[in-house]
Amino acid sequence: MRPSDAKMSGRAKLIWILIIIGFACMEFPGVFFFQNMSEPYIFGFPFIYSWNLIMWAYLVVAIGFGYFSNWGEPKAAKKQAGGEAK
Repeated sequence: MRPSDAKMSGRAKLIWILIIIGFACMEFPGVFFFQNMSEPYIFGFPFIYSWNLIMWAYLVVAIGFGYFSNWGEPKAAKKQAGGEAK
């Protein structure tokens, strides 16, 4: 559990920003302008499907980066030479 005076690290802020940008791009209402269009095609899919697929892959990478960098967890205390934890 985080202490009440803990501050968000720069890496945690970066991960939050990347995830919010990904969700904003995926849920952008402007994609409805392309709902009845079959072109342009990206990777052989209509635009709306390929846009969601690309944004999904982006979010998988951003959330995976956060998971593997131990995002949101406090760092473990390092032991000093005398055996005491800081």
